Amino acid sequence: MNSLTSRQRKVVYAIAIVVLLVPIIWLGAPLSSDVEPGTKTAVTGGMLAEMRHEQELGESTLGNIDPSSAAMNLVLLGLRGPAASLLHQNAIKYQQRKNWGKLKSAVNSIILLQPHYVEVWKFQGWNLAFNVSREWDQVADRFYWVKEGMKFLKKGTERNQTATILFHIVGDFIGRKFGNSDEKKYFRRYFRSDPDPRFDGKSDPEINPEGKDNYLVAFDWFIRANARDDIYPVKGMTYVLFRKSPAQALFDHAGAITNEGQFDQTSKAWADAHRHWTEVFGNEIFKGLNDVTYQLNCTENEMRALAEENGVTLAVQRRIWDQNVKMVNYRFWDNLSWCERDPETVATRKAIYNGKQAYANGEISDSVDENGQPQISRAQTLFEQGIAGMAKLFETYPDMFGHDENRLQALLAVMYWKEIHKHNAKTPAADHPLAELVADPRILMYQSEADSMFQRETN
Repeated sequence: MNSLTSRQRKVVYAIAIVVLLVPIIWLGAPLSSDVEPGTKTAVTGGMLAEMRHEQELGESTLGNIDPSSAAMNLVLLGLRGPAASLLHQNAIKYQQRKNWGKLKSAVNSIILLQPHYVEVWKFQGWNLAFNVSREWDQVADRFYWVKEGMKFLKKGTERNQTATILFHIVGDFIGRKFGNSDEKKYFRRYFRSDPDPRFDGKSDPEINPEGKDNYLVAFDWFIRANARDDIYPVKGMTYVLFRKSPAQALFDHAGAITNEGQFDQTSKAWADAHRHWTEVFGNEIFKGLNDVTYQLNCTENEMRALAEENGVTLAVQRRIWDQNVKMVNYRFWDNLSWCERDPETVATRKAIYNGKQAYANGEISDSVDENGQPQISRAQTLFEQGIAGMAKLFETYPDMFGHDENRLQALLAVMYWKEIHKHNAKTPAADHPLAELVADPRILMYQSEADSMFQRETN
């Protein structure tokens, strides 16, 4: 190099710089500006930028934080943790002051700073859906904030594709909050037909693009969670309980449409739930105590084969199997799906549902026919059919006596029946078919819940 002239050395340096620029550009070029952070679409950019995008490690969203805020000052000093803590405190303050616009802005800033901290997504999604929504009086307003919680969690899954538990939580929220809350009568309908005029009577496409029942959308999310679990195993939750969620969502769907009187669809819904429970969930291989594998839907020959494969005695294999069968109530849900498809059970459910409708429509007064003969009201007739049917159901399917929903429906049917007698100034018979059952302490413990349900249904 010392033998080269000054000009020649400059040429060599220039060539070296150009050569070194090639790998630097190839490795470090930024992503194209139209790429949405957290998406899985094809991207263009340097190798390192593409890897950061794929692994969701980019920091390009930090600039979206309010540049005038104290949190941004901390970010500029490299204090991201304290900045996030400050934003959490601000979010709580805005929530207490009912400043919903600033609350939403603070929450969005938090996830820009901590996009891969799963607990942030879990807590704030729950907070919006369960706490903030309760601050509103109108059901439609509550529904809006429940949706905001769902959308927040959904965004969390987009930014954290390896966080299996988030996919599961979205399914759980969609099923539980829309289907089990006090406002479920409205929420389930709004989920399919949003009250926001922007959607023209259809569902909000961001959370329900196909306009399906909330439990069926929950089922889809649980299926996605289980598929993720095969690649990124879930942590912090009992595995067999985690994997049963899709089938449980189908059972919840079948139960919901039964209570809503959609009897033309109930048999298929219960059959679909039973099929997934036994043929999909029931045939999975799980690991129990001491890593002994087991299968819930298991014949005697299959149990012997598993015992031999696990190198344990048949007694040990059966004990581990039985423990887990009991833990997930496998037999109960199997029996329930058969019971609910029984034509007599369907007739009983239908009689009670129609009795409630007749009560709501004022068909509760006795009358006298053209021959002077007394005629009991339509509502009383239907409830008496339902009460007799419930008594027979408990006799045919003894396990169904332990089902919370059945106990509540038995109590409610008798409460309606007695109220109709009271309206007509009659004394109800003490020996009706459910007399002994509704006096059972195991049912009486549900009396306060039944009273609340009766008030909601009749007011």
